[in-house]
Amino acid sequence: YGILGVAEDYAATGVRYAKLQDAFVIWGNVEPEPGQYTWGPLDALVLEYQSAGFTGLQMDLTALSPWASSSPPQLSNQGDTFPKEEYLDDYQAYVTRVVERYDGDGTDDMPGLLYPVHDYGVEREFTGYWPGSAEEYVRLLRIAYSAIHAADPEARALLVALLLADVFDGNPDRAEVERRFAETPNFRKSLADTQTILAACDAYDIVDFHSLADYTEIPPTTGWIREQLSANGCGERPIWIGDAFPMSALIGFGGFVPPIPFAPTTLATRDQVVEALKAVADPASADHAAAEAWLRAETARGLVKKIVVSAAESLRGINVGNLEDWKTGLPAVDKTTVPMLGASMFMGLTDTTVTARMPGGKLPFNGHEWAKARKAGDPRPAFYAIQLAADKIESYSSVQQLDLGPGLWAYRFERSSGPLWVMWYDDGAIHLPGESAPSITAQLSVGADSAVVARTPTELGQTEPAANTISTDAGMLALNLDSTPVFVEANNR
Repeated sequence: YGILGVAEDYAATGVRYAKLQDAFVIWGNVEPEPGQYTWGPLDALVLEYQSAGFTGLQMDLTALSPWASSSPPQLSNQGDTFPKEEYLDDYQAYVTRVVERYDGDGTDDMPGLLYPVHDYGVEREFTGYWPGSAEEYVRLLRIAYSAIHAADPEARALLVALLLADVFDGNPDRAEVERRFAETPNFRKSLADTQTILAACDAYDIVDFHSLADYTEIPPTTGWIREQLSANGCGERPIWIGDAFPMSALIGFGGFVPPIPFAPTTLATRDQVVEALKAVADPASADHAAAEAWLRAETARGLVKKIVVSAAESLRGINVGNLEDWKTGLPAVDKTTVPMLGASMFMGLTDTTVTARMPGGKLPFNGHEWAKARKAGDPRPAFYAIQLAADKIESYSSVQQLDLGPGLWAYRFERSSGPLWVMWYDDGAIHLPGESAPSITAQLSVGADSAVVARTPTELGQTEPAANTISTDAGMLALNLDSTPVFVEANNR
């Protein structure tokens, strides 16, 4: 989730695709007054990431505008993002100008553009980020879709991201999914609204959803989306996770009311999780060091699991949303915020600070703090975890999930350099600071005398995976698996 100042640091992970921070593409920041275009901040962000080697970028086009939106948001209400009727042509022009500037066709391109940008989301998330109706969204989508493809025939339009974490959290059965869909919490749209926008498949190329819960939500979410596409005669469409927390938020959407638990947190463990996260927020807490180390490890484990499961579900890609922490650094404030944001407050992949430097100038309308460049500090275990995953599974021809027993998650990736297995054990329970996660012995056929087993880095200061060569018994490898994913390669030397 590309923010200013850290592109070169994150290029070291081996990742070459990024979704740009949404604030830079908001209509009101690109065109703060009618006919007045301000390209400095967005150009600076594009140039930074492309110069660092990111060959693929995604932008989310957002109709939020101080002068064109039907009702700009206020502190007391979310407003209505949909443009006033008299400004619909201006919205179309905004979309056209953005796509034309970054399509790399030699006409009206950004000075210094290194690679074309072809992926454009239409709005940010189908939650409070789109306060209007599903019907209004579909109308806007069709305007944007036509403008995107007219400006760049190679472009791909992404449907606004679905957020269904509460529905598919913990991989429930069909009856439980129906029960959850029957209720509509205030942080997402209804089943009917979600089905309405999915049915508009003449106006999007890719389906996007956000994964803010445990990795186990990914298979059922993907399966349900494909069912909806089939039911509407949409055929196969690529599916993309446009924003993923590296791990489960564990809890969220609380404050005046108790937070909602997200797997593996349960109602029975919710209060313990809240206290553990408050210890992470407070450096003066006696439990801070243990809680922080626990969360850093869980973030690394969860990130690898989400990447691997997304690949197995044949998703087009997964975008990691947390390059920095979302905390203020004021313990009293941060502890109060824990029930609302949960673990997401502390999921940054590096220690990051905000500088006063604004390479592209100020954002004129919204999200002013994003105009300030960040400075990446020490990488955390999750940084090295994504580096390991990118190195091992960057190029593969197919992936297959293996059935090795209850609680065992095992995948075989076919690569030109030889097969790769990624495996872990999950008993479905949360294991808090100081608690040991259970392990189990699994048998894996690797067809070699030995195998190299690399364990995902989870400890602070650990920059490389712990790797061991283990002998097999007639090609069968015995592995002691716990919640930390391991990467297994047959040793054919």
